[in-house]
Amino acid sequence: MYKWQRIKALHAQGVGIRQIARDVGVSRNTVRKYLKEASPPQFKAREYVKELDRFLEEIKTMLTKGYIGTRIYNELKDKGYNGSWPASTVTSGP
Repeated sequence: MYKWQRIKALHAQGVGIRQIARDVGVSRNTVRKYLKEASPPQFKAREYVKELDRFLEEIKTMLTKGYIGTRIYNELKDKGYNGSWPASTVTSGP
């Protein structure tokens, strides 16, 4: 059950704001805010822009030519890519 629904239901049962906040795990101010709202809160997912998106076609072309990751990375750096080499692929030591 959504927090908003649970808060409304508990309030309708006569439970106090402090107790609702403890039960649901939110602040008392959040409980008050949700009780004032007639409809549930709307959340919008954040949009992320990846720096590599502008190079996707070039990357696909390089992959079809058989380029390996380090060569693709070096070619993209020459074309203006400002990102770093992925840390998960960097190895240290033997």
